[in-house]
Amino acid sequence: MSAILNAMANQPWLMMPDRLEMMAKIAKREHDVEALAARVGSKLDNTRTVEMRGSIAVIPVIGGIYRYANLFTEFCGGTSTEVLAKDIIAAGDNRSVSHIVLNFDTPGGQAASIAENAELIRMVSQKKPVIAYVDDLAASAGYWLASACNHIAASKTAMAGSIGAVYSFRLYDDGSEKIEIVSSVSPKKRPDIKTDEGKNQIQAWADKLGEIFVEDVAANRGVSVDEVLQRFGQGDLLIGSDALDAGMIDEITTFEALIAELQS
Repeated sequence: MSAILNAMANQPWLMMPDRLEMMAKIAKREHDVEALAARVGSKLDNTRTVEMRGSIAVIPVIGGIYRYANLFTEFCGGTSTEVLAKDIIAAGDNRSVSHIVLNFDTPGGQAASIAENAELIRMVSQKKPVIAYVDDLAASAGYWLASACNHIAASKTAMAGSIGAVYSFRLYDDGSEKIEIVSSVSPKKRPDIKTDEGKNQIQAWADKLGEIFVEDVAANRGVSVDEVLQRFGQGDLLIGSDALDAGMIDEITTFEALIAELQS
């Protein structure tokens, strides 16, 4: 009996039986060692967030998206587009990296630098495959970035979309009243919003940003602007198979199955 198995047999455990059995199988080397190492991953040199799974660089796009690293990105799991861009470039330039997987679980974030990061993703994808994996949510700015990848995969329950731009204004310091101006290309992005005629200038800003967003998504996905407007949710979120049927994503799978497929 190995030292690990001996320790397991002679120690009390506070663990569900299936997890304990899995540990025993690992100790007996019933799991492939290389497969286990691939699941654990290792950090890519000269990057902040990149984890290597064999030759595949996995880059998280998790939480709110902000232009610069701040308290949200450091302590609340957010994503800085500044850090994201540097990590994508580093992975793209590293000869040991065969594929780049952007792992999305984000409600979106600031509009600043999103178009530039999407263009960067497209440039890097000309050198090596860049795949988006939507674990739970790729909304708004997150979907803009995902749409720039060569391929978008998602879990069965993942949500993608919320295309459009929003300007939000709090009327009082305590946040008791808020007005939001939503781009006209996304009527479903904010249900029951308050609007008034005095915000026409801000509406024009939101309309322009929303128009750029739709045009970029259409170009990234190889479809017409009309198809994005009609089929990509109009600002709504589409779940799993609905997003697949609409052409917003390319595949429904699990993260580990995607990694295994790319490694093969």
